[in-house]
Amino acid sequence: MKNFIFKNFGYKILAIIFAILLWLVVINITDYTITVKIEDIPVEQLNTDVLDELDQVYDVVKGDTVDIYIKGRRSVVGNLSSKNFYAYADVSQMSITNSVQIYVTPRNKNIEDEISIEYVDNIMQLSLEDKVSEQFPVKVVTKGDPDSDYAVGEAYAMPNIVTIEGPKSAVDKITDVVVSININGAKDNISTVGDIEILDAYGEQIKNDKVTISQSSADINVNIYPIKTVGVFVNVKGTPADGYGISEVVYQPQTVDIAGEEEVLESIESIEVNDISVSGLNESLQTTVNLADYIPENAIVAQANSEIAITVDIEKLTSKTVNLTSSDISFTGKDSGYEYDIETTDNIIVEISGLENIISELEVKDIKPTVDCSELNIGSHTVEIKFEDIEGVKYSVTGVITVTVHIKDSETD
Repeated sequence: MKNFIFKNFGYKILAIIFAILLWLVVINITDYTITVKIEDIPVEQLNTDVLDELDQVYDVVKGDTVDIYIKGRRSVVGNLSSKNFYAYADVSQMSITNSVQIYVTPRNKNIEDEISIEYVDNIMQLSLEDKVSEQFPVKVVTKGDPDSDYAVGEAYAMPNIVTIEGPKSAVDKITDVVVSININGAKDNISTVGDIEILDAYGEQIKNDKVTISQSSADINVNIYPIKTVGVFVNVKGTPADGYGISEVVYQPQTVDIAGEEEVLESIESIEVNDISVSGLNESLQTTVNLADYIPENAIVAQANSEIAITVDIEKLTSKTVNLTSSDISFTGKDSGYEYDIETTDNIIVEISGLENIISELEVKDIKPTVDCSELNIGSHTVEIKFEDIEGVKYSVTGVITVTVHIKDSETD
């Protein structure tokens, strides 16, 4: 056995050495050195509080990720990715050009000595801006529609004001601060909590991690009221200029939907607009009024447009004359024991003035000339003729009428 071990011992030693060398060659061939590019390693910014002390905020213009080349044995480097590396930039070391150097280290310290790292670009470029703080009202935005017999009343958020802090350029873009709630099909008041959103002029949400809100959510309360339909009435006041009159008052709509608590709605039968003045006008008036101004504060107009359009047509007055005969005049207030005779009707002319569309249609039978005899005693009396009261029509009489009163002749009976 001993002879077997030591027989050709030198050759055996050479064989072992050759095998080791061969193994080393194979290892070097299969585990050769390679270079790999690792892209998009996120860069963490450190010590950013130094900018807070200066009331400034920053934005990363370039370098929020970094690319590197790593060199090492294939068995070490081959399976590495961006997740295996940590990149950082110390903002407190920022240069006067607002640039910060980026450093990358492997998360596994055991391979730190087995690889070398080269940077594609290891500079982070920052832009600095003044930090501002402003207060904004919180608006409630309702989405959907309540039940068809109901309307949305007051909607408010608590808190109703929030403080927003961030870069001046970002804060200046804020147009609205809103909290949204879905009211589709609602019949009762709603209370819930919603997230606060900040919007720009286009209604788009502003998302900026440098912008902070004093409160991220708000309590929302929305009142849902029943609807009632009521009539609208417009009454003008005042008198147009001399020689002019109101021919027509036209307005739309003539009915409107209002909403409120049931006891409030019960107290409202109609909406009256009574402050439209035409005093001194010699031309037509066109105007609009908001019906919300003519209902109680605890009620609302339950439609998109709460305005009504009003047109008051004002026209120049015209006139015409008619001649009266005794047969045209009637008596009122007669005493059954007396007789009444008209002694003269010479040149009894009546001038009728008013709007053309009214005056042109009037005849003597329409104006109903009448003498009141209730205060007349026996004898002759100069009396006044009275006429039918027609809106917008005035009368002027030229001439005198005399009525004689005497005891009724017994033979007449």
